[in-house]
Amino acid sequence: MKEILSLFALVLGLSVASASDTNHETISAKGHKPLVLIARLNSLPGKSSAVIALSAAADKAVEEKEPGMLLHTFDRNPSDKLGFVWTEVYANSAALEFHLQNPDLIKYLTDVNPLLASFTVELYGEVSQAAVDMLEAT
Repeated sequence: MKEILSLFALVLGLSVASASDTNHETISAKGHKPLVLIARLNSLPGKSSAVIALSAAADKAVEEKEPGMLLHTFDRNPSDKLGFVWTEVYANSAALEFHLQNPDLIKYLTDVNPLLASFTVELYGEVSQAAVDMLEAT
């Protein structure tokens, strides 16, 4: 049960501790640890090639300009030709905030949006409220 609660809490950017856990949460302020963002996209029929091209350009721009991005990959869902997944690992919440303000990302989101049937984002780890607020505003 603790594992299920922990997974749910991680999605929400919260931390869950049991009596047996060490309480290092009080040592580091929330948002200073690495975190993971998973974005799931489904392109509209006939738009996958355009989504791939836009995503490749965005990936290159992020790689060149965001030192706080530890991992940034774009993968096709092997069981759904219209499905794609961004896997992103950030050094901390400040790196996520920086990413969300990157003009290349803003252009990508504007350009790719009309090509998508769906776009969802999941966060795992400690995330500052400021980063969550920025993500929700995007």
